[in-house]
Amino acid sequence: MYQTLPLPDLIVSIPDNYQKTSSKAYKEYYICEDASIIITEDTREKRYTSAYDYSVSALKEYQKLFPDLEYISSETLSTNENYIVQTTEFNYTLGEGEEATNLSCIAGYMTDGNSMYIITCKCHADTYEKHKNEFIQTMQSCAIAK
Repeated sequence: MYQTLPLPDLIVSIPDNYQKTSSKAYKEYYICEDASIIITEDTREKRYTSAYDYSVSALKEYQKLFPDLEYISSETLSTNENYIVQTTEFNYTLGEGEEATNLSCIAGYMTDGNSMYIITCKCHADTYEKHKNEFIQTMQSCAIAK
């Protein structure tokens, strides 16, 4: 089932086992166990021609925040509606010492030229393989409303 998220131009299918929630940082996102799917939009006043270029810049920003970031891969996915989602997959640690949490993330980027849509899927590193297919399916379901 397709659900329209807080972004009026993006349509995406969220797996049934994910529950909608909110926080101070995000009006709406989805969780299942330790996994989360967060969808945001970048509408800064510029035209976006390349999801790949945006993904490279975003990875550099993540590396500034998380110096221990371990880059895994990048891939271009086709969606069900023939759009392109550029993905970047990486591991990082949140916190320090005994409070540290090892996380795995796959971020997807899709543009209509005016906005960049960002799908951030993350969970604990030791459960990533369990959730990875759900994350990929979510990204492949994306479409831009006409």
